[in-house]
Amino acid sequence: MMQVLRRGLAAALVLGGLAAPALAQSNDPSFRVNNRSGVTINEIYVSSSNDNSWGPDRLGANVLAPGQTLVVRLPQAQCINDIRIVYANGQVHERRRVDTCQITDYNMQ
Repeated sequence: MMQVLRRGLAAALVLGGLAAPALAQSNDPSFRVNNRSGVTINEIYVSSSNDNSWGPDRLGANVLAPGQTLVVRLPQAQCINDIRIVYANGQVHERRRVDTCQITDYNMQ
């Protein structure tokens, strides 16, 4: 009986150790915006869903041409975010309450 408990404890410790890196990764809200559309992206905004404003344009004076990627870096554990993308043709894409800790890529098509 005691040997079974030791094996169970050892298995729990091993599984706990393997789960720790995955847990750490799930707290990283950073992600890539991939422009897979045929239209240039002029502006990208990403802000916490708790904020009432979009904040600064993540592209600044740059644009994201078709086929290009932008890495969006966010504060650790700021997982629930709103995303706004403005295309060169004036079209706007908005998505609210995106759990960016659960994604690595945000593809615009």
